Amino acid sequence: MVGKKYTATLKVILLGDPMVGKTSIVLRYVRKGFQKNYLATIGVDIYSKTSLIRLENIGSVSIIWQIWDIAGHKRWEEIRKGAYRGAHGAIFVYDVSRKKTYDNIMNWANEFVRIAGKRPSVLVANKIDLRGKQNCLTYEDGIKLKNELERFLGYEVPYIESSALEGVNIDEIFETIGKKIIESILRSVRKA
Repeated sequence: MVGKKYTATLKVILLGDPMVGKTSIVLRYVRKGFQKNYLATIGVDIYSKTSLIRLENIGSVSIIWQIWDIAGHKRWEEIRKGAYRGAHGAIFVYDVSRKKTYDNIMNWANEFVRIAGKRPSVLVANKIDLRGKQNCLTYEDGIKLKNELERFLGYEVPYIESSALEGVNIDEIFETIGKKIIESILRSVRKA
């Protein structure tokens, strides 16, 4: 199998409170740019991109991404629930400068799991560019939340710190969730 090239279409959901930077993360990944003007997501925005991920013992996997940027406001709850169906994985995002967004991650995880089931996930601490300028959550806070998510989900949840503004670790977020999803699919196939 090594050296072969495979293709997979993956649906990934970004979840978190309003204004944590979900849209900025997606736009930075898809378009390699940053949009300074904040425009709240209305319902769901869907983005697509193709990227290549290399996996040990498998080779290259061409990922056709369906990235669902879900509105974090309460009024979009019913639309969110419909969007969760068929998701291969989730990216949970909080803003390091707003503790409430950190505290709400488990609520997002509960809502997602209730509808989509337990899926590969990544925890993202966004806006690390604000550290040193504001009182912000620390790396250790992120690890604590990662551990809580792992206990809830029953599997490893990678933790990534990012800055959509500065483009820090944006590609890593998607490469990591892509690898986790492909590995999960392969485990299911091997069990069948």
